[in-house]
Amino acid sequence: MYLNSSTNCKRLYRYIFYSFSCTLVVGIFGSCRKRAPHKQLCLILSHSITVSLAIYVIAMIQLKETLNPNLIGTFMVCMLTVIHRFTLCCNSSRLGLVAKRLSTLTVKEDKPFNRRICLLLCSCIVYCAINIIATAVRFLSSPRDIEYQRQQIDLYSENPRFFAAFYLFINIYQLFFFSLPVKTFTIYFVSVCHDIISLFDAYKARLTSQSARDYRCLINSYNYLRDLVNEIDNEIRCIVFWAALANVFSVYFGILGILAVKALPIEDKARIYTFAVFDTFVFFLMCLWADRVSSSAASVAREAYLLKGDADTSALHTQYILTA
Repeated sequence: MYLNSSTNCKRLYRYIFYSFSCTLVVGIFGSCRKRAPHKQLCLILSHSITVSLAIYVIAMIQLKETLNPNLIGTFMVCMLTVIHRFTLCCNSSRLGLVAKRLSTLTVKEDKPFNRRICLLLCSCIVYCAINIIATAVRFLSSPRDIEYQRQQIDLYSENPRFFAAFYLFINIYQLFFFSLPVKTFTIYFVSVCHDIISLFDAYKARLTSQSARDYRCLINSYNYLRDLVNEIDNEIRCIVFWAALANVFSVYFGILGILAVKALPIEDKARIYTFAVFDTFVFFLMCLWADRVSSSAASVAREAYLLKGDADTSALHTQYILTA
């Protein structure tokens, strides 16, 4: 779905966009005024999904007279993932444009990196599966947990099985349509950072391999590369902010949940530890690759500073050092 315009993207980006499409994050490849009926339907469903969870969370907050730390953490993480999904849907066409542009500039594919990204995409599926299975097993094995959760969110029903099915549906709904897009976007962000680093490395290799350097050409190439990075930053930084914030709060409240309750069922332990460990890993992965981009840009500036000019090119050499 929505992948008919992805032929110019690398295979890795196509896999990521398939994951976005499965969670109904629409408009990946730009907005057009005349949409096909099935795309219009998916667009309506996408916005309905976003609005429905936001309404549910707000309603639960209004119904509860007292909120414990566990509920506060759950509601905050839900709202942050709702905001991230809304921002992602509003700006999703930019992701396709960035992917196409980087795909045309980076000719060589890094197969080991691609395999690691595919492994990350598969780990997101495992992450969701563990949480869904743990929640299902908990309610099927312990009727007391059903009654406890009913009291927690003030939703009473004469049929405990109906409540268990409803609570399980909400968990699957939140994981699949809200948590999974956050993780998928993180993988997209890592892929973009990897491609930018590849461009910087290619430029640095060209810089150091030339015996007679054309400083005017190097200045133009560096300005183009710098403008490209600034444009990409402007396109996706808002989505990056909300994804990072959702991961940070998920990690914080996951650790808080581990420390707050000593005696937990094994299903809850599996779910909470999965949240804490995987979200911590994803957050630090974002920070690591963002730092690598900065380090790669700094290494280009360092190489430019170490270049030696001659009498004929001293002015351009000085200008190049000031540019880099």
